[in-house]
This record gives sequence, structure tokens and C-alpha cells, in this order.
Amino acid sequence: MKIYILGAGSIGSLFGALLTRIGEDVTLIGRKEHVDAINNRGLRVVGAEEFTVYSRAVTEVPPEPPDLIILATKSYSTAHALKCARESIGKNTWILSIQNGLGNEEEALKYTKNVLGGITTNGAALEKWGVVRWTGKGVTIIGNYPKGRGEFAENVVALLKKAGLEAEISDNIIGWKWAKAIVNSAINPIGTIMEVKNGIILGNDYLLTLAMEVVKEGCQVATQLGIEFDTHPMELLLETLKRTRENYNSMLQDVRRGKTTEIDFINGKIIEYGEKMGLKTPLNFALWSLVKAKESQTK
Repeated sequence: MKIYILGAGSIGSLFGALLTRIGEDVTLIGRKEHVDAINNRGLRVVGAEEFTVYSRAVTEVPPEPPDLIILATKSYSTAHALKCARESIGKNTWILSIQNGLGNEEEALKYTKNVLGGITTNGAALEKWGVVRWTGKGVTIIGNYPKGRGEFAENVVALLKKAGLEAEISDNIIGWKWAKAIVNSAINPIGTIMEVKNGIILGNDYLLTLAMEVVKEGCQVATQLGIEFDTHPMELLLETLKRTRENYNSMLQDVRRGKTTEIDFINGKIIEYGEKMGLKTPLNFALWSLVKAKESQTK
């Protein structure tokens, strides 16, 4: 399968490396420093597994349409990335978002009806240019967006399994996208504000209670939108905190590097949808405000 990884950062590079390892035709599209390192020395994966692959890496989207574009940019870059890729989105090209946050698939639907939604709980961090650390194995769930499944989605799941990822298909990927966003709306800002690993939230009664209340608030918004969950976000919250107890969340990592966070596409989207339905989301607003303040101090 001809695959473009649009946004070869940490998770994009991990997926690209795993798919390259099994012989797929993968092109990584990313920042010049990362691209140069990959072209000079290969793409190195360390951590949960250790190997090196020699993927094609470029800074601009090639004009030839691929079979699959895996969208792995930060959510705030989605609109720009898809605009740059518009000439490469053929009539048979599918787009799979494995991003955090809400609204990415809606952007992709502006270019094609062939859109897959996805979530992944695999942990990855770009250790240095050309080197990605697989910080923790998890599950990847995909499906036709917003609901349903099809032959192509089944083929992608089979491909991800062959690549060494635990992968599943869902008829209700929009439910999974919302569930993950709600969980992230609690873990990420709390961990960022407190500057702690995820496990500290689980082990501290005050922080855990706050996280659970934030999840309840997000669920109220989702329920009003008619979103149904295969796994309740409260269960997913506790499971995620246990599984990633040693991780510093990606939002905290972004703040520490002086980068823009995805808070607008997580808590911000929950606030936005709540306002449209006349629902107040004071906890999400408070966390959003605190992270925005912290973010502004690092720039």
C-alpha cells in the first residue's frame, strides 16, 4: 500500500517506521531537520522495541496520490496540512486521522468522503531528530467516520496488526474519538498545570476527584450531542491513568518545549460544543484558561 504520513512527528514517525519495516511503500512528511536525519541515518525506533528503517522522507507532500494518508499532525495544523496535500488527495485516496482532539475528521471530509477516524493509546516521543522513542504499547482503533466500517478500514486494521500494532475496528469511531478527547480533557491539563506524571493524578485523591468531575462534564456535552460510547470515558480514564502512570502527557511536553498545545481542540472543543447547546462547562473552561496562561508564559 502506498502511504503518506502527513505530520511525521512522534506518533507519525512510529507508525511510519512500523509500516516501513513490513515492506509498505511509506513516505514520511515532516520538518526539515527530522527529514534530513532520516535520509542521512535512517529512522531509529527505541524503547518498547528497537530497530532502524530507511523510509523515504520529504518536507513537502508529493503530487502522486497515495492509497492512504495517515494524518498525524497536531490538531491546530490540520487545516493547513490538508490544504498543502489537496493535490495529492485522489478519488481513491483515504485519509486516516490518528490525532488527539476533535474536529480533524471534519476538516478531512472537506476534501474527500473517504475518511477514517482513529485513536491510538501508543505512547511515542521524538527523542531527537531521526529517533523516536516508543514509550508504551497500546491499542489503535479505527473505523469509517463518523460511523460504520468497510473493506478499506478492514484492510488498514489488518495492515496495522501485521506491522506489530494491536489494532481493532469499530462501527462507532466517533464515540471513541469523543471518549478519548474527554479523557484527555482531564489528564492532559491537570498533568500540565501540576507538572506531574499521569500516575500522580491516579494516586492523589484531590486530583483524581477533579479528573473524574471533568470527565462527567464532558460526558454531559457528548450525551446532548447524541454521542454513544462503547467504553464509558470514566472507565477509560482509570484504565489510561494506570497504563500510562509513568508518562508525562504530550501537552506538558509541549509546554516544556515552548510549543503551542492542543488545548483548543480538546477542552476548547468541549466548551464550544457546550455553548452551542446552552450547557455550561466551568471545569473545562477553568482548565483551558490555566493551560493557556501557562502556555503564554513559555513563549
